Amino acid sequence: MDVVFSVDKQAAFYYWLQIVAGWDDSSAVDAKSLAYYTGQIHSVLSQEQRKALHDVKYILQHNANPRQLLAELYAGNIRSHDAQTIAERTLSCLPLFEAFVWRDAQKTMLRWRDLLQAYDFARTNELLMNIKTFLASTFDLHTTLTVYILPNIPDTGVIGHRISGTDFILLRPYIEYRQSAIANVVTVVLHEYIHAIESGSTHSRALMKQSYEICIAANHIRPPHGFTWKNMYIEALVYCFANNITGGYARTVVSGKPLPRIEEFQRGFHRLRAKGAATTNDVIAWAGLCITDMVAQYIDEGKVIDAEIVDHIGGVYQDMYKMA
Repeated sequence: MDVVFSVDKQAAFYYWLQIVAGWDDSSAVDAKSLAYYTGQIHSVLSQEQRKALHDVKYILQHNANPRQLLAELYAGNIRSHDAQTIAERTLSCLPLFEAFVWRDAQKTMLRWRDLLQAYDFARTNELLMNIKTFLASTFDLHTTLTVYILPNIPDTGVIGHRISGTDFILLRPYIEYRQSAIANVVTVVLHEYIHAIESGSTHSRALMKQSYEICIAANHIRPPHGFTWKNMYIEALVYCFANNITGGYARTVVSGKPLPRIEEFQRGFHRLRAKGAATTNDVIAWAGLCITDMVAQYIDEGKVIDAEIVDHIGGVYQDMYKMA
């Protein structure tokens, strides 16, 4: 697993900027960060800065592929007209970012970078090779991905993002440096890296589409707010391998614990559902957990993902959402 960790002020600035612009209404929206960051700057925004944020929101909402546009900005590969426009119009917002975010967060981000650079990611190589084989993926495991370490907010877990078609991962570790939490941070890095592996599998995507038609579309089941069924299937599969709710298949390598079992989590999950407190991510993690044993067996036997596994994901979603 070839990863390089970077603390990059430009990437951090544009990530913060797109949050405070408030453009996103998809499942990726981070309402908690939006409220936190806008609460910090609301009373000190100048007219010029308000106009700049309004322009960013407008451009992103009207761009055909806003995440690819943001990818240009994060990576400093500013070529398109929209990216150049955002870069030029938001210079006035940089002092806000420096004063309210960068000044306090930089030292902690550098400590996370040093800790992650020292982590032995080579121990995950066999795990990732097994996952690649299982998914029949064409992803090159020798590809180097850059992980941009970004600021986070208080009382929030580790957050990761990977934008399709890019060679980098966005990582927001805990706002407070805690060496003891390295397993949780590594799990999120693995989760996003496995997204890159899965994206190289046309086989898994074809199976998901087939399962969607049988389990979901045929029953006229709507996806949870802000999600598509495509994301729901992909996330369940990747959660099966690595997540910070159950640990996933990677838990054996990252934490040295046994594979997570349904019996270990079912009481807590059903309690959340009974209270109406289960989030969509909880449901995704449950769907991933429900296939973990089967996936582990397939990997042990050298088998490739098939309809039985993907239809199991669809069956879980059918049970969860058919009556919703």
